[in-house]
Amino acid sequence: MPQDKQLTYYTSPYSPYCHRVHIALEEAKVKYNKFEIDLRPGHKPSWFTKVNPLGMVPAFTYGGPNVAPEQPSPKALKLAESVVLIEFIADLYPDADLRPEDPELCARARLFITLSHDTLHHAFRGFFFRGERIESILPSLEAFQALLAPSGFAIGPWSMADAVVAPMIVRFMRLATYEIGKYPMGEGKRLLKALSEPRFARFMRYYQSLWERPSVRTTWDEPTNVKMWRIHPNVTRSSSATGH
Repeated sequence: MPQDKQLTYYTSPYSPYCHRVHIALEEAKVKYNKFEIDLRPGHKPSWFTKVNPLGMVPAFTYGGPNVAPEQPSPKALKLAESVVLIEFIADLYPDADLRPEDPELCARARLFITLSHDTLHHAFRGFFFRGERIESILPSLEAFQALLAPSGFAIGPWSMADAVVAPMIVRFMRLATYEIGKYPMGEGKRLLKALSEPRFARFMRYYQSLWERPSVRTTWDEPTNVKMWRIHPNVTRSSSATGH
């Protein structure tokens, strides 16, 4: 379903929440304007609160006149929050297969998104932001794995559920390779080794399916993410965080 109204997407390349929306936009083959917001303290433009009063990305302006992203029109609809934006894309582009037509599958996708916050998201923040060792986060990853359909994507067919969780799974696998995070040096390699064991076979098959999905792979900028996550103040490793 073609849309004639302008859509401007405000984003940051390191953010997994922005990455979710980027994946959905690519799946729907949306024509949009992209504008990157510098989130570093003292660098975020003051005008951005006209788009999102909370000053957070991702965010959209939709409709209104075609204007420069730095001059958002008061006539444009302003939207924020990654899952809200994905649902909005699904409404505009029903042929993108983001929201399942089957009510039961749609409910499963929404439930998966909710439960993934308490499993995958919890493990991600524990590992990268709080510096927990893998023994603390592996149970959460096992619980996340238990949410997955036996085969295919999160609920079987591709859906918005996959767009939501793919960015964190990709960051788990890719950033651990570079030992980026607050965890002790060497825990990244320990994590990858643990995930290669048979008990995580379904998790790894799912990761591989996501990694092979063009919308996921082409929206992942590894050099930029490695650079930005290395200097992220909330994941910088202290000098006392040594390995075993």
